[in-house]
Amino acid sequence: MKHLLILIIGLCLLLSSVPAMADQAADEAAIRDMVSKLFAAMKKHDAKAYAALCAEDFEDWEGTVKGRAAMEKLIADHFANMKDIQYKLLDEIGIVFVTPDVAIFKHTDEVTNSLDENGKPQPPYKRLSARVFEKKNGSWFFATHFYRTIEE
Repeated sequence: MKHLLILIIGLCLLLSSVPAMADQAADEAAIRDMVSKLFAAMKKHDAKAYAALCAEDFEDWEGTVKGRAAMEKLIADHFANMKDIQYKLLDEIGIVFVTPDVAIFKHTDEVTNSLDENGKPQPPYKRLSARVFEKKNGSWFFATHFYRTIEE
């Protein structure tokens, strides 16, 4: 009887977690789709499309860019100054859910055709990136990011 009770409790716990696992899988797919759209916008140098994926209260890691409109201006200026820059997603490291509505997408990417502060071409380089997404009203938005250059 004891084993049957343990089995029933275990099955109840397992079955109650299936919807949560399905929700998380759907959220992971939505976040990956957002990342694809972010990289597509960067490839096209489309600041408006990029900013549309940002949360209204987007804030960069340093706290200097606050809001979707400020992010759009920053990206537009960035592309105007670096007309040939390109970003390529290399590897997904993983998605970590901090809460059901906040997730961090970790990945590596490569930057090519960038310029230094004097306008001189830089060699391609790779970055380790963490992009934070937040879910609002059932949709995921890009909230902030952090990246660092990978020394090779």
